[in-house]
Amino acid sequence: MDFLELMAWGSVLGLGATLVTDCVGLLRQGFAATHGFYCLVGRWLGSVHRQGLFHGDIRATQPVQAEAALGWAAHIGLGVVFGMGFAALFGPGALRMPQVWQGLSFGVLTILVPWLVFQPFFGWGIAVSKTPEPWRMRLRGLITHGVFGLGLWLSALLLSGLVD
Repeated sequence: MDFLELMAWGSVLGLGATLVTDCVGLLRQGFAATHGFYCLVGRWLGSVHRQGLFHGDIRATQPVQAEAALGWAAHIGLGVVFGMGFAALFGPGALRMPQVWQGLSFGVLTILVPWLVFQPFFGWGIAVSKTPEPWRMRLRGLITHGVFGLGLWLSALLLSGLVD
């Protein structure tokens, strides 16, 4: 399997894992909470050009046009990129004979991206340290990223018969 094919499979894994994560998130939190968060992602992306990377609190930033679509697209795109990273790290073997530890460990590791990048940009501090209940929010994030990791494994398991 060449690198481009590996990345194509990885993008499919990331899409599948994102779908699993979103389904579980909708069951856990409902549509309003899940959708509302991705609107904030879109708000941040749509306002970077006029407000810069760092915000005092993204919730206080003026809404932007199509923030929901922008946020959901960014969320799905990042899931695809994470899937490609998973495939690059573990290689074709993880597609042919998926191991749950690979998906779970990679998924949990991806929590570092929001903790160290997006949450500080949103004005929430490193690992949501500036929020009223940081440990509760950290736990929710770890659960979500763990579910993403299980989604990677499940997607790889479903596709393993197709990979040559």
